[in-house]
Amino acid sequence: MRIEGLERVDFSKGGGLVPVIVVDAATRQILMLGYADREALRRTVETGYAHFYSRSRGRLWMKGESSGNKVRVLKVEYDCDSDAIVYYGVPEGPVCHTGKYTCFHNTLTDDSMKTMWRLIVDAFREAVVYRRKGYGGLDEYRYIVNPLSDNIPPPSPLLQSLIADYLASKIGWGRVDKVVAPEALGLPIASLVAERLGAPLAVVRKRSYPVHGWRAPYASGYEEGVHYIYGVESGERVVFVDDTVSTGGAALSIIGELERHDVNVAAILASMAKPQYGGVRRLEEKGYRVWRAVDVYLDGNKVVRLIQPERGWEAVVEVKEP
Repeated sequence: MRIEGLERVDFSKGGGLVPVIVVDAATRQILMLGYADREALRRTVETGYAHFYSRSRGRLWMKGESSGNKVRVLKVEYDCDSDAIVYYGVPEGPVCHTGKYTCFHNTLTDDSMKTMWRLIVDAFREAVVYRRKGYGGLDEYRYIVNPLSDNIPPPSPLLQSLIADYLASKIGWGRVDKVVAPEALGLPIASLVAERLGAPLAVVRKRSYPVHGWRAPYASGYEEGVHYIYGVESGERVVFVDDTVSTGGAALSIIGELERHDVNVAAILASMAKPQYGGVRRLEEKGYRVWRAVDVYLDGNKVVRLIQPERGWEAVVEVKEP
């Protein structure tokens, strides 16, 4: 069988082999590095499953031929010099021989958290604070319009990506059936986290649909309403994601309804939290740790104090009023 384009791949530089990076087609995470000769690449294209050439064993092999953890290949690309390959695939089990999802699980150096923190502090220099009517026992709620929770102004893709990486890393290894997020401004970060975890995103709606679902009335710091939970089943393990945890009213309502239907809430993730409104404490009293990129405190009318809760980094910025 003649495969169009195969003759363009340059196997000569590597002594008949080309390096192959395997990338998860859903999460875009790098899974492994292997090598392929012409026959391995041909079989990959013909069968739709990742094939390689083993330099140590001196033979052709298919990923998962002994473990059963195959990689179904959706797309094959080569680079500008035609001497390196990328397989975009769907792993049918852990790729690494250690049982981990990816072979790349050892860190040599990592400056991502410091970069995330610097970008968060810079983002809050554009924040605006104004007063809203309070709910859930609050006379007044001071709302902070900012890039993390409101996308005003829009945060940089790098900041969003770093926050998603940080939050997703707190889940660790284990099955996640769904990522659950309210129909609000947390959806952008929830979508990225769901992609990182390779899990479907179940959006909790603010209006009812004529399909099976669960009803969860709530009162947050600045509004009251009803959430409708769709697409989640009893017995599933889910991760709850939101843009902000302030009073915790919406989160407690949704999580309480999930628990009543025997759904295991594995973690609570948020771009930011306002601990002075008590939501983090209320959720922790229920046994949940709230992972978030930054804690935001209003000190006075125009001063915002930012704390990275895991590292203890602190910054103070002056924000605007309308």
